[in-house]
Amino acid sequence: MPNPLFIVLEGIDGSGTTTQLGLLERHLQGRGRPVHPTREPSGGPVGRLLREILLGGHRLPDGAPADGLAMALLFAADRRDHLSREIEPALAAGSDVVSDRYLLSSLAYQAQEAERDWVATLARDLRAPDLTLLLDLPVAVAAERRRAAGRALERYDADDVQARVAARYRELVAGDPRATVIDARGGIEDVARAVAVAVDRLL
Repeated sequence: MPNPLFIVLEGIDGSGTTTQLGLLERHLQGRGRPVHPTREPSGGPVGRLLREILLGGHRLPDGAPADGLAMALLFAADRRDHLSREIEPALAAGSDVVSDRYLLSSLAYQAQEAERDWVATLARDLRAPDLTLLLDLPVAVAAERRRAAGRALERYDADDVQARVAARYRELVAGDPRATVIDARGGIEDVARAVAVAVDRLL
């Protein structure tokens, strides 16, 4: 049985990580590999709470959103739960794990609301992915894709926030031998082919 791989798709909102997750799952299955697809926020209890907050839920009586430091702690808690509850067991069972977002999401997103080094310390001992694929897309294109898909507005969707997140993503993957930047401006199948090429190099 081949060694199971932990592969992560990252990118700003609207970059296509969710779409490419399903396509990469099918590609790996076509190579005869068992695959466990997943995402963050996870389907666990903390992840479900986070999804509600991201959509504007659980505001204070005066309408204020959740505190940025609290959000960073919640994402860190969800990641640890996700890792122990889902990712590690799937890898131990011999399945590749492909996740729509993981650690770099916190280092890119939560670092907009909390001190970067502090956010990093929350995940300093976590399992690193075997491969991170950054789907790189201009902010305006990603915003148009979100609008076309009819997606509800979320906490971090403002263009200025997305621009800072995109820049931070590029900083994080620069020089990382376990990371590959994918030009996500093309069609779905074009991006899927580029993702498959990057994954096949790892295989």
